[in-house]
Amino acid sequence: MILAGTQIWHCRAAAQLGEFAKKTGIPVYLNGAARGSLPPDSEHLFARSRRTALSKADVVMIVGTPFDFRLGYGNRIAQGAKIIQIDLDYAELCHTGTWMFQSAPMRVSALEDLASAVRGRLRCSDWCMELRDEENKALEKDMPFLLSNEVPIHPMRLGREINEFLEDDSIFIADGGDVVTMSANAIRTRKPGKWLDPGPLGTLGVGTPFAIAAKTAFPDTEVTILFGDGAFGCTGMDFDTLVRFDMPVIGIVGNNAAWNQVRFAQLLKYGPEKGRVANELSPLRYDRLIEVMGGYGENVTEPSQIRPALDRARASGKPACINVMVARDVFSSSTKSMSIYS
Repeated sequence: MILAGTQIWHCRAAAQLGEFAKKTGIPVYLNGAARGSLPPDSEHLFARSRRTALSKADVVMIVGTPFDFRLGYGNRIAQGAKIIQIDLDYAELCHTGTWMFQSAPMRVSALEDLASAVRGRLRCSDWCMELRDEENKALEKDMPFLLSNEVPIHPMRLGREINEFLEDDSIFIADGGDVVTMSANAIRTRKPGKWLDPGPLGTLGVGTPFAIAAKTAFPDTEVTILFGDGAFGCTGMDFDTLVRFDMPVIGIVGNNAAWNQVRFAQLLKYGPEKGRVANELSPLRYDRLIEVMGGYGENVTEPSQIRPALDRARASGKPACINVMVARDVFSSSTKSMSIYS
């Protein structure tokens, strides 16, 4: 399997990645700004079966992404698997002990050279079918949440609505913890370089400054941010900059009034009495804060209200904040498995 990350975008190597995948038939998983490098309907693109692929693959090719928490710092890769690592930074190579590595500087020619060395299509059809079956099972499991009409709103329903709202050229910024983890599972950018997130260190608060930068660089491109309410609290006041410079960015706050990744871990370890210490927030009306600044704000409490509110935010032509009240007591699979801490 191939896991390709942000350096695919930095090196403008999306076409070469796609050609290599087409020539070999190897299943491809994407993170960071590499999302969108393959079309959402590509037969070579996989998303929901990554954990299975990492745990079973004989050979894992890591292209332009670090061994961070998204890979369990290497611990999610099957023991004994051969690893091919391609990266711009030699300091990123060989961080996982005694496993075998082949390495090269990350550049377009690395993928081109690999593709030119392939003689015939690799025989991985059974493997791809196994992973596709895993994808379909995961999607079937998620479907009730993607279509959920429950109140408070399920974060995956919010993610589906955002995915259908985004335009082909939209820049999407993910800034948050558990709400964003669940919602982003349903969101697919259509082109490379259109996805921005906190990166390998999980640095919350990037949403508004990233939006300012993106809108400055691409003033005619729509920019949408999905915040957790905790993350919004880090840099939400910088919406004032967007207002003062007339930058119409659409912000969406998934508001569960909690630091939910931390909250889950504390509840699990300490129980309901001590598990609530310093991880609950107030269900604030962040939309009103942006209205006071001169932007557009709207509060959403029911699933059917999400898309109309997003459409009105787009039509307003102003920096906007749609405050969406989401369920507090639902958690992502990575949070429930505590894998983000290992």
